[in-house]
Amino acid sequence: MASNYESTPSEPLQQRQLPSQFHLVTWNTFKHHIPRLIIIIVVDLILPLIIYFSLASNIKPVYALLAAGIPPFLMVVFKAVWKRNFDSIGFIVCITFIFAAILALALDNPKILLLEKSLITGTLAIIFGITLIPFRCGLGQYRWRPIVYYFYHDLVPVSRAEFGLPDSMFDDDQYTQLKDGNRKQDVPNPKEVAQVYAWIYDHCSSYRISCYLMTGVWAVGFCIECIVRYILIASHFTVNEVFLYGKISFIIIIIICATLQICCVVYERKHILAHIEHWKMENLSVPQSHPSLSTIPTQVTREE
Repeated sequence: MASNYESTPSEPLQQRQLPSQFHLVTWNTFKHHIPRLIIIIVVDLILPLIIYFSLASNIKPVYALLAAGIPPFLMVVFKAVWKRNFDSIGFIVCITFIFAAILALALDNPKILLLEKSLITGTLAIIFGITLIPFRCGLGQYRWRPIVYYFYHDLVPVSRAEFGLPDSMFDDDQYTQLKDGNRKQDVPNPKEVAQVYAWIYDHCSSYRISCYLMTGVWAVGFCIECIVRYILIASHFTVNEVFLYGKISFIIIIIICATLQICCVVYERKHILAHIEHWKMENLSVPQSHPSLSTIPTQVTREE
């Protein structure tokens, strides 16, 4: 009976320690994205504004807009070459910019370049919306998941050890390779990150709901930005005003969606940690009645 009562005080202690550990891990995770966020703000917002308004008074608006769109375009190309992987969103940005630039130069119409951002955000809204549709193929072997699910892999890359998941979720050889790979680098192995989130997605319903919810939020945000920019272009605003107001509306929508995304990550990760602890208690805890029962025969023999 004493062993049953000894485990109860540790439960509140673990619950009290969990938030501090969580905040520490969350800050260590998000601080790696701060330099990239600063670069994005400079390249996608500050540089285009400086370039455009510096050139707009000296050259045609179509050429000024084209020059202002070069830094974001070069950043997408640089990221693709540096990471050596295919970025579908970056591919859409590059193709749309090239097509809009050729068309704008041919027709000498700067509004086509202004419409280019609407085409990008409109396409992204459609893509995000499509991933909300449950889709399976290959007898359920391939599942179409909300696109925000894949954002977690890059935004919050975590290893099995950080979430406290058991080694049994990996094959012996595969886990050994992932473990050796993680020792050589600070960032968790992408394969391990993918398997960790696949396990969480299958076992934690609140995480699945948050992925669907935030994918819908981003889809609506991109759709609103597309509509707002199209209204600005169709109205009687000047090219300078459309360019400036379009940038402002885009930044506001991105800030709102990104803030909601971060809040969702912070809130949901607490539930994930709690769910994992509950899962380990149900599936990995060893019943305490077995050891006590095993000692009974030896005690009886000694008394005899």
